[in-house]
Amino acid sequence: MTHTEIQEIHRKLALPTKRDESGKIIATKFSDRETSFILFEMMHEMREENRKESESRGIAKHWSKMSKEERKKMEL
Repeated sequence: MTHTEIQEIHRKLALPTKRDESGKIIATKFSDRETSFILFEMMHEMREENRKESESRGIAKHWSKMSKEERKKMEL
């Protein structure tokens, strides 16, 4: 996404909360691209934790792609 698109997302997120006559919150409209970017950014911390965890385990291949010796090492 471009810098101006990201700025527009931040502007929309900073808008005051709108409510209808009954007091229900009216959601801010985001495009599919904006929604995807917001979710991508929200999941950043979880992705980093998972990446660090997988690196510490040292698993680089799926078990079906490993040789018999590599599988035996994983069992130990």
